[in-house]
Amino acid sequence: MTDSNRHLIFATSFSDACHAAIPAVARIVDALSARLTILHVYDPQKKTFREVDSMLHSFFAEADNYPHCERQLVSGSVFEGITEFCRHQRDALLFLPASDRIGLPRPFHRSLRTRIIRALPASMWTLNQTQKIGSSYGSVKHVAAWLTCPEEGLDHVRQAAAHAEMMDATLHLLHVVPDVHEGMLGATMLSAAPLGTEYATTWLKKIAEQLPNHHNVKIHVTQGHRRRMLGKLLRQSQAELLMVSRQSALQYDFFRAALNPTLEDCSSALICVAQESSSLWTSAGLGSLQPA
Repeated sequence: MTDSNRHLIFATSFSDACHAAIPAVARIVDALSARLTILHVYDPQKKTFREVDSMLHSFFAEADNYPHCERQLVSGSVFEGITEFCRHQRDALLFLPASDRIGLPRPFHRSLRTRIIRALPASMWTLNQTQKIGSSYGSVKHVAAWLTCPEEGLDHVRQAAAHAEMMDATLHLLHVVPDVHEGMLGATMLSAAPLGTEYATTWLKKIAEQLPNHHNVKIHVTQGHRRRMLGKLLRQSQAELLMVSRQSALQYDFFRAALNPTLEDCSSALICVAQESSSLWTSAGLGSLQPA
Protein backbone atom coordinates (compact mmCIF):
# COMPACT_ATOMS: atom_id res chain seq x y z
CA MET A 1 0.00 0.00 0.00
CA THR A 2 1.63 3.21 -1.14
CA ASP A 3 1.54 6.48 0.73
CA SER A 4 -0.51 8.15 -2.00
CA ASN A 5 -3.16 5.44 -2.16
CA ARG A 6 -3.90 4.10 1.34
CA HIS A 7 -7.17 2.21 1.17
CA LEU A 8 -9.02 0.43 4.00
CA ILE A 9 -11.90 -1.95 3.26
CA PHE A 10 -14.20 -2.43 6.25
CA ALA A 11 -16.24 -5.62 5.71
CA THR A 12 -19.35 -5.48 7.87
CA SER A 13 -22.29 -7.77 8.61
CA PHE A 14 -23.97 -5.12 10.84
CA SER A 15 -23.39 -7.41 13.85
CA ASP A 16 -22.62 -6.23 17.37
CA ALA A 17 -18.96 -7.07 16.76
CA CYS A 18 -18.91 -4.83 13.68
CA HIS A 19 -20.49 -1.94 15.59
CA ALA A 20 -17.93 -2.42 18.38
CA ALA A 21 -15.13 -2.27 15.79
CA ILE A 22 -16.09 1.18 14.48
CA PRO A 23 -13.71 3.08 16.83
CA ALA A 24 -10.83 0.86 15.68
CA VAL A 25 -11.63 1.51 12.03
CA ALA A 26 -11.84 5.25 12.70
CA ARG A 27 -8.46 5.11 14.42
CA ILE A 28 -6.84 3.38 11.44
CA VAL A 29 -8.38 5.79 8.92
CA ASP A 30 -7.25 8.80 10.97
CA ALA A 31 -3.75 7.41 11.55
CA LEU A 32 -3.13 6.49 7.91
CA SER A 33 -5.27 9.23 6.27
CA ALA A 34 -6.77 6.35 4.34
CA ARG A 35 -9.56 6.10 1.83
CA LEU A 36 -12.41 4.05 3.35
CA THR A 37 -14.73 1.56 1.68
CA ILE A 38 -17.51 0.02 3.79
CA LEU A 39 -18.38 -3.32 2.20
CA HIS A 40 -21.38 -5.56 2.83
CA VAL A 41 -22.16 -8.87 1.12
CA TYR A 42 -25.82 -9.91 1.22
CA ASP A 43 -27.99 -12.84 0.16
CA PRO A 44 -30.64 -11.64 -2.34
CA GLN A 45 -32.80 -14.64 -1.41
CA LYS A 46 -33.17 -13.31 2.16
CA LYS A 47 -33.21 -9.50 1.78
CA THR A 48 -33.91 -7.04 -0.99
CA PHE A 49 -31.36 -4.58 -2.30
CA ARG A 50 -33.38 -1.64 -0.94
CA GLU A 51 -33.45 -3.10 2.59
CA VAL A 52 -29.75 -3.82 2.67
CA ASP A 53 -28.83 -0.50 1.06
CA SER A 54 -30.71 1.35 3.81
CA MET A 55 -28.88 -0.66 6.49
CA LEU A 56 -25.53 0.01 4.85
CA HIS A 57 -26.03 3.78 4.74
CA SER A 58 -27.16 3.94 8.36
CA PHE A 59 -24.16 1.89 9.57
CA PHE A 60 -21.22 4.05 10.74
CA ALA A 61 -22.98 7.19 9.50
CA GLU A 62 -20.12 9.36 10.77
CA ALA A 63 -17.88 7.91 8.04
CA ASP A 64 -19.64 10.11 5.50
CA ASN A 65 -17.67 13.02 6.97
CA TYR A 66 -14.43 11.55 5.65
CA PRO A 67 -13.25 13.16 2.41
CA HIS A 68 -12.89 9.76 0.73
CA CYS A 69 -15.53 7.25 1.81
CA GLU A 70 -17.71 4.96 -0.27
CA ARG A 71 -20.16 2.16 0.45
CA GLN A 72 -20.35 -1.00 -1.64
CA LEU A 73 -22.98 -3.73 -1.79
CA VAL A 74 -22.17 -7.15 -3.25
CA SER A 75 -24.64 -10.02 -3.60
CA GLY A 76 -23.80 -13.68 -3.12
CA SER A 77 -21.61 -15.75 -0.81
CA VAL A 78 -19.91 -13.73 1.95
CA PHE A 79 -16.55 -15.45 1.47
CA GLU A 80 -16.58 -15.18 -2.32
CA GLY A 81 -17.94 -11.63 -2.26
CA ILE A 82 -15.22 -10.30 0.07
CA THR A 83 -12.32 -12.13 -1.57
CA GLU A 84 -13.39 -11.22 -5.11
CA PHE A 85 -13.88 -7.55 -4.21
CA CYS A 86 -10.49 -7.36 -2.45
CA ARG A 87 -8.65 -8.99 -5.35
CA HIS A 88 -9.63 -6.02 -7.52
CA GLN A 89 -8.40 -3.46 -4.95
CA ARG A 90 -4.63 -3.27 -5.37
CA ASP A 91 -2.71 -2.94 -2.09
CA ALA A 92 -5.86 -2.38 -0.02
CA LEU A 93 -6.05 -3.32 3.67
CA LEU A 94 -8.99 -5.47 4.71
CA PHE A 95 -10.51 -4.94 8.15
CA LEU A 96 -12.58 -7.93 9.28
CA PRO A 97 -13.92 -8.05 12.87
CA ALA A 98 -14.38 -11.33 14.68
CA SER A 99 -17.78 -12.98 14.46
CA ASP A 100 -20.14 -12.88 17.42
CA ARG A 101 -19.85 -16.12 19.40
CA ILE A 102 -23.24 -17.80 19.53
CA GLY A 103 -23.97 -21.27 20.88
CA LEU A 104 -21.54 -24.12 21.40
CA PRO A 105 -18.25 -24.53 19.50
CA ARG A 106 -18.54 -26.50 16.24
CA PRO A 107 -15.67 -29.00 15.89
CA PHE A 108 -15.41 -28.88 12.08
CA HIS A 109 -16.38 -25.23 11.61
CA ARG A 110 -13.95 -23.03 9.64
CA SER A 111 -14.15 -19.38 10.54
CA LEU A 112 -14.58 -16.74 7.86
CA ARG A 113 -11.46 -14.90 9.07
CA THR A 114 -9.34 -18.03 8.74
CA ARG A 115 -10.63 -18.79 5.25
CA ILE A 116 -9.94 -15.25 4.07
CA ILE A 117 -6.44 -15.17 5.58
CA ARG A 118 -5.63 -18.32 3.63
CA ALA A 119 -7.26 -17.10 0.39
CA LEU A 120 -6.02 -13.51 0.16
CA PRO A 121 -2.38 -12.40 -0.05
CA ALA A 122 -3.30 -8.88 1.12
CA SER A 123 -3.00 -7.57 4.67
CA MET A 124 -5.95 -8.26 6.97
CA TRP A 125 -6.63 -6.29 10.13
CA THR A 126 -8.89 -7.64 12.84
CA LEU A 127 -9.80 -7.39 16.52
CA ASN A 128 -9.20 -10.21 18.96
CA GLN A 129 -12.09 -11.73 20.89
CA THR A 130 -11.15 -10.70 24.42
CA GLN A 131 -10.13 -7.06 23.99
CA LYS A 132 -12.05 -4.09 22.68
CA ILE A 133 -10.26 -0.97 21.58
CA GLY A 134 -11.21 2.18 23.45
CA SER A 135 -13.44 4.90 22.06
CA SER A 136 -10.47 7.24 21.63
CA TYR A 137 -9.79 8.16 18.02
CA GLY A 138 -6.20 9.16 18.85
CA SER A 139 -3.24 7.98 16.84
CA VAL A 140 -1.40 4.70 17.44
CA LYS A 141 1.86 5.33 19.32
CA HIS A 142 3.26 1.80 19.68
CA VAL A 143 3.43 -0.86 16.94
CA ALA A 144 4.71 -4.37 17.67
CA ALA A 145 5.91 -7.17 15.41
CA TRP A 146 5.92 -10.73 16.74
CA LEU A 147 8.81 -12.85 15.44
CA THR A 148 8.70 -16.59 16.06
CA CYS A 149 11.47 -18.01 13.85
CA PRO A 150 13.61 -17.06 10.82
CA GLU A 151 11.64 -19.44 8.59
CA GLU A 152 8.50 -17.26 8.72
CA GLY A 153 10.27 -14.45 6.85
CA LEU A 154 10.33 -10.75 7.61
CA ASP A 155 7.54 -9.31 5.48
CA HIS A 156 5.54 -8.54 8.61
CA VAL A 157 8.51 -6.77 10.22
CA ARG A 158 8.93 -4.59 7.14
CA GLN A 159 5.26 -3.69 7.18
CA ALA A 160 5.25 -3.03 10.92
CA ALA A 161 8.21 -0.66 10.45
CA ALA A 162 6.43 1.09 7.60
CA HIS A 163 3.25 1.54 9.64
CA ALA A 164 5.24 2.78 12.63
CA GLU A 165 6.95 5.34 10.41
CA MET A 166 3.65 6.49 8.88
CA MET A 167 2.04 6.80 12.32
CA ASP A 168 5.15 8.34 13.94
CA ALA A 169 5.05 5.45 16.41
CA THR A 170 7.66 3.39 18.25
CA LEU A 171 8.34 -0.06 16.79
CA HIS A 172 8.71 -3.00 19.20
CA LEU A 173 10.17 -6.36 18.13
CA LEU A 174 8.88 -9.24 20.28
CA HIS A 175 10.16 -12.79 20.69
CA VAL A 176 9.38 -15.54 23.19
CA VAL A 177 12.04 -18.22 23.66
CA PRO A 178 10.31 -21.51 24.55
CA ASP A 179 11.24 -23.41 27.67
CA VAL A 180 13.85 -26.06 26.87
CA HIS A 181 12.79 -29.67 27.41
CA GLU A 182 13.39 -33.11 25.91
CA GLY A 183 10.41 -32.89 23.60
CA MET A 184 11.97 -29.98 21.71
CA LEU A 185 14.60 -32.12 19.97
CA GLY A 186 12.51 -32.58 16.83
CA ALA A 187 11.54 -28.92 16.62
CA THR A 188 15.14 -27.71 16.86
CA MET A 189 16.06 -29.83 13.83
CA LEU A 190 13.44 -28.08 11.70
CA SER A 191 13.97 -24.49 12.79
CA ALA A 192 16.83 -22.05 13.33
CA ALA A 193 14.93 -20.23 16.08
CA PRO A 194 17.23 -19.18 18.96
CA LEU A 195 17.02 -21.27 22.14
CA GLY A 196 18.39 -18.67 24.53
CA THR A 197 17.42 -15.09 25.37
CA GLU A 198 20.91 -13.73 24.60
CA TYR A 199 20.92 -15.30 21.13
CA ALA A 200 17.38 -14.06 20.52
CA THR A 201 18.28 -10.52 21.56
CA THR A 202 21.26 -10.51 19.20
CA TRP A 203 19.06 -11.81 16.37
CA LEU A 204 16.47 -9.07 16.86
CA LYS A 205 19.15 -6.37 17.14
CA LYS A 206 20.59 -7.40 13.78
CA ILE A 207 17.14 -7.14 12.22
CA ALA A 208 16.49 -3.76 13.87
CA GLU A 209 19.76 -2.35 12.53
CA GLN A 210 18.57 -2.96 8.98
CA LEU A 211 15.29 -1.07 9.46
CA PRO A 212 14.80 2.58 8.55
CA ASN A 213 14.58 4.80 11.61
CA HIS A 214 16.17 1.96 13.61
CA HIS A 215 16.90 4.30 16.52
CA ASN A 216 13.19 4.18 17.37
CA VAL A 217 13.06 0.37 17.68
CA LYS A 218 12.86 -1.43 21.01
CA ILE A 219 13.66 -5.12 21.63
CA HIS A 220 11.60 -7.33 23.96
CA VAL A 221 12.70 -10.91 24.65
CA THR A 222 11.54 -13.31 27.34
CA GLN A 223 11.41 -17.07 27.93
CA GLY A 224 8.48 -19.28 28.85
CA HIS A 225 5.08 -20.38 27.61
CA ARG A 226 4.41 -18.51 24.37
CA ARG A 227 0.70 -17.94 24.89
CA ARG A 228 1.23 -16.41 28.33
CA MET A 229 4.49 -14.56 27.74
CA LEU A 230 3.43 -12.85 24.50
CA GLY A 231 0.69 -11.09 26.42
CA LYS A 232 3.26 -9.98 28.98
CA LEU A 233 5.51 -8.50 26.28
CA LEU A 234 2.58 -6.68 24.70
CA ARG A 235 1.65 -5.12 28.02
CA GLN A 236 5.25 -4.03 28.54
CA SER A 237 5.44 -2.47 25.09
CA GLN A 238 1.96 -0.86 25.36
CA ALA A 239 1.42 -1.80 21.72
CA GLU A 240 -1.94 -0.85 20.23
CA LEU A 241 -1.21 -2.71 16.99
CA LEU A 242 0.37 -6.16 16.65
CA MET A 243 1.73 -7.27 13.27
CA VAL A 244 2.09 -11.02 12.74
CA SER A 245 3.13 -13.22 9.82
CA ARG A 246 0.60 -15.39 8.05
CA GLN A 247 2.49 -18.45 9.32
CA SER A 248 2.09 -17.34 12.94
CA ALA A 249 -1.52 -16.20 12.49
CA LEU A 250 -2.82 -19.68 11.69
CA GLN A 251 -2.64 -22.90 13.65
CA TYR A 252 -3.25 -26.23 11.92
CA ASP A 253 -4.58 -29.48 13.30
CA PHE A 254 -5.80 -32.70 11.71
CA PHE A 255 -9.17 -31.28 10.64
CA ARG A 256 -8.82 -27.55 9.99
CA ALA A 257 -6.87 -24.33 10.26
CA ALA A 258 -7.86 -21.76 12.88
CA LEU A 259 -6.69 -18.41 14.12
CA ASN A 260 -3.78 -18.98 16.51
CA PRO A 261 -5.30 -18.99 20.03
CA THR A 262 -2.24 -17.07 21.28
CA LEU A 263 -3.62 -14.03 19.45
CA GLU A 264 -7.01 -14.33 21.14
CA ASP A 265 -5.38 -13.75 24.53
CA CYS A 266 -3.11 -10.86 23.59
CA SER A 267 -3.73 -7.44 25.09
CA SER A 268 -3.28 -5.62 21.79
CA ALA A 269 -6.76 -5.02 20.38
CA LEU A 270 -5.68 -4.44 16.78
CA ILE A 271 -4.03 -7.36 14.99
CA CYS A 272 -2.72 -7.24 11.43
CA VAL A 273 -1.88 -10.38 9.46
CA ALA A 274 0.85 -9.19 7.13
CA GLN A 275 0.69 -9.05 3.38
CA GLU A 276 2.72 -11.81 1.75
CA SER A 277 4.63 -9.59 -0.65
CA SER A 278 4.59 -6.04 0.62
CA SER A 279 4.73 -3.03 -1.67
CA LEU A 280 5.13 -0.70 1.30
CA TRP A 281 8.91 -0.65 0.99
CA THR A 282 11.71 -3.13 0.40
CA SER A 283 15.07 -3.63 2.06
CA ALA A 284 17.72 -5.76 0.41
CA GLY A 285 19.48 -8.14 2.76
CA LEU A 286 16.85 -8.01 5.49
CA GLY A 287 15.16 -11.27 4.61
CA SER A 288 18.24 -13.43 5.05
CA LEU A 289 19.14 -12.54 8.62
CA GLN A 290 19.46 -15.61 10.83
CA PRO A 291 20.21 -15.93 14.55
CA ALA A 292 23.91 -15.95 15.31
